[in-house]
Amino acid sequence: MKIDKKEKILNAAIKVFSLKGYDLATMDEIALEANVSKGLIFFYYENKENLIIASALKSVPIEVMNYIDDTPYLDGNGILHDLGIKFLDYYKCPDVRNLFLYTISNKNKYPALKDKLKDLCFTSFDNIFNRVENMADMKLSLAKKRSFFGSLLCYLIWWDENDQSIEEYTTDLVRDFLSY
Repeated sequence: MKIDKKEKILNAAIKVFSLKGYDLATMDEIALEANVSKGLIFFYYENKENLIIASALKSVPIEVMNYIDDTPYLDGNGILHDLGIKFLDYYKCPDVRNLFLYTISNKNKYPALKDKLKDLCFTSFDNIFNRVENMADMKLSLAKKRSFFGSLLCYLIWWDENDQSIEEYTTDLVRDFLSY
């Protein structure tokens, strides 16, 4: 499968931004990584900020959340298990994982990113937890809901230090989550 130039640039930007950050990475470095001219980057993205936003948005698991929203489940455990597995699988690539963590820490610099992250944390996760609550016939506190996401973030932050596989970690998390 041939990758188009715009996607090639985006993948190179994700790699370079994940290593150097948004401020220190240069368009020359991205062009070199993508093996394209700097002019072609500007043709597709117009400026560095547009490329930053496009790259950062690729690090946000929007597709995962949409998948969970669109999939029928038999119970709340199934939703949470699938969410945990798919969320963590999304970050198997260290560049995407590092860029997501970097994006979180720089959310206030880019309003479009802040809005997307806010939507992820406050809307997408809340919608999923509303389904879980309805299926489990229980009310979950806001702190409990946020703790699920926090547990997933801890796995991302300490990716190479985790003693459990994604499957084991998610299974333990879900089992403990819905039991009081």
